[in-house]
Amino acid sequence: MAADFNASFTDQLAAMLSESNRIVFLTGAGMSTESGIPDFRSSSGLYRTGVSETIFDIKAFHDNPADFYAFARNFLAMLNNSRPNAAHSAIAQLGSRPDKNVSVVTQNIDTLHQRSGSTEVFPVHGTVETSSCLACGKKVKTETLGPLIEAGKVPRHENCGGVFKPDIVFFGEPLPANVFTCAQKAITEADLLVVAGTSLQVYPAADLPNHRRSDCRLVIINLMPTPLDHESDILFHCGVAEVLSLAVEKAFQST
Repeated sequence: MAADFNASFTDQLAAMLSESNRIVFLTGAGMSTESGIPDFRSSSGLYRTGVSETIFDIKAFHDNPADFYAFARNFLAMLNNSRPNAAHSAIAQLGSRPDKNVSVVTQNIDTLHQRSGSTEVFPVHGTVETSSCLACGKKVKTETLGPLIEAGKVPRHENCGGVFKPDIVFFGEPLPANVFTCAQKAITEADLLVVAGTSLQVYPAADLPNHRRSDCRLVIINLMPTPLDHESDILFHCGVAEVLSLAVEKAFQST
């Protein structure tokens, strides 16, 4: 059964959070929309604003990085100015409990989970925190490239002349193998998996829930349907922040 925002379902989620020891949150763009970061494919998403999907295509980046950086001038500033919302804070609060082992597997590149205080975060699509030179591999903090990007320039390594690229996974690139392996392991060991703010459409990340054990309970919180809705123990078709913040608060009250 699906719920919009349903108090009894939230009570059930709180009970699961209280009872479970190894909890994994698999999060997507819907986790960060309440922080002012648009998702990609919804009716109000980034790709509906005239931004082409090829902006995150690795071949297009190699062919003309200036196009990406013209877009990134405002996009990176938006990510830097965003702040964790109640959902990020709730997960971090739950993870601070000594009796809980909480991991976050996220498709988001915005580092909001890390900034909220979550300590075990596996960003399977990379993050914007760092950038690497495509010629020599030199890694730098992306914020150090800010003045060049804001000036409308393509940031290049001063020594080798190679182009810097944010350490996010573009279409056509492999996922970071070590991070993805850790994400799989966390889900395999979980007794509760909460899918939050993702429609499970982008592979291979969308296949991660299939690595859970048969006795691992599954909760899905997402505005739109997902392919695993029928397998969920609790299903919310609503935003993430109110559900998670209230459920974590109730879980603390019960322990």
